[in-house]
Amino acid sequence: MSKRSIYYLCLVLGIALVLVSEFQETPSILLQICGLSVLMLSLYQLSKGIEDRPSKDSFIENDEEE
Repeated sequence: MSKRSIYYLCLVLGIALVLVSEFQETPSILLQICGLSVLMLSLYQLSKGIEDRPSKDSFIENDEEE
C-alpha cells in the first residue's frame, strides 16, 4: 500500500468521523476534533504531492515559429 492510498484512506476516515459526529443527537466534540484533524492532515499531505504547473514565458513552442 502506497503512502498516497493511505492518505486517501485517512481522507475518507476523516470525512466519515465528521459526518457521524454531526448526525448524533449529542455530538462529541472530541470526535469532531479528531475527524477534522485527520481530514486536514490527509488533505495537506495529498496537496504536497501536487506539482507546480510549468511556467511558459512566451507562447512560442519552438524556434521555427519565430
